[in-house]
Amino acid sequence: MVETALTLFSIVLQVLGLVAAAVGLFNTFKDSSNQGDRFLTRVMATELGVVRQLWLGSKRLSRRLFGRPRPTTVYGRLDAAMEINFVGTARGTVQFGPLPDHAQDPDGFRTAIEERLNRVFKLAQDMQHDLGQETRTREQEDQKTANDLQARLTALDEEAKQKTIRGLHEQVLGLFCVAAGLAVQSILDLAY
Repeated sequence: MVETALTLFSIVLQVLGLVAAAVGLFNTFKDSSNQGDRFLTRVMATELGVVRQLWLGSKRLSRRLFGRPRPTTVYGRLDAAMEINFVGTARGTVQFGPLPDHAQDPDGFRTAIEERLNRVFKLAQDMQHDLGQETRTREQEDQKTANDLQARLTALDEEAKQKTIRGLHEQVLGLFCVAAGLAVQSILDLAY
């Protein structure tokens, strides 16, 4: 009578443990998956992916072992080929007008060169100032975006941890029940 009761107790513990572990796995999946995802569909997709990778690997290995010829690539060259590329941007060169002849008008030449150098220097200073302002603005925006992203990631990480821990508690409880049932069964086997 005691043997039958202990056997039933161990079976009940093992079944309860398996059910608790399955519920924990399901809850973990439900809490961490997208709306409408199905547990077995996702599991089977993973298994099919593994099988597909094994199949492709075995095909590659058999081709290497049995010496199936690989496709060859032939390269050709055209001597008078012309290539035109257009990406969607156009470039142009902006130049100053012609300079006065330095032999006939050395003062006008010097003045024109100084004016051009001053304009280029002013343009370079303006560009450097504008680039500095744009860089500061972008750094501030990047910092704000990084802070927002970090806050979101921290919140999502905390939420994922809470959801995962709930399912893990159920899984651990289930595995503990299975282990207790197996221990009772082992004691029964040794005693009787």
